[in-house]
Amino acid sequence: TSFTNYTIGVRAHTIAGPGEWIDIQASTLLPVIKDLIVEILEDIVIINWTPLNHTELTSYVLEYKQTNEQIFQTIILPVSVVSIGLPILQHDIEYVFQVYGVFTINNVEYESERSPPVTVTINSSSPSTSSSNDSQTGSTSLVVGIAVLSIIVITSIVVNIIFIVILLKILIKKPKEKERS
Repeated sequence: TSFTNYTIGVRAHTIAGPGEWIDIQASTLLPVIKDLIVEILEDIVIINWTPLNHTELTSYVLEYKQTNEQIFQTIILPVSVVSIGLPILQHDIEYVFQVYGVFTINNVEYESERSPPVTVTINSSSPSTSSSNDSQTGSTSLVVGIAVLSIIVITSIVVNIIFIVILLKILIKKPKEKERS
């Protein structure tokens, strides 16, 4: 059945007797867009998301509204579109954006859960970027920063070792040359 979580118990029977039960979990739930990114440029708002990989996906629906409004505005987009630019709506207003997928299964239309909402304030002064997973973005940046720093430190150590080896070879050769003369 569609849109169901299953837990199936499995255990082996051998000559020694029955083994322990192991639970295997499976799901037929629709995928959810988890990484909605909203970027504010000078005169346009860019909304991006990672495409859903599902054969029955028929469209995406982008929803947005001012935070003080009750009803979302909607834009229906084909599955090939995973980024859209909107003209700046209104400056110095806070907006909420979210997106979801529409699926057609056995001629019945289903909607996935909405992405985590992204709330942004469109200022007239500076461009910015917000994401539905901003806390993860910060930790990813930290990991990348540590990796780059590690590469720099290792490269520096290797260069220093090479320099010391060359210096030692030069110092060792000089006494031998003096012995010959």
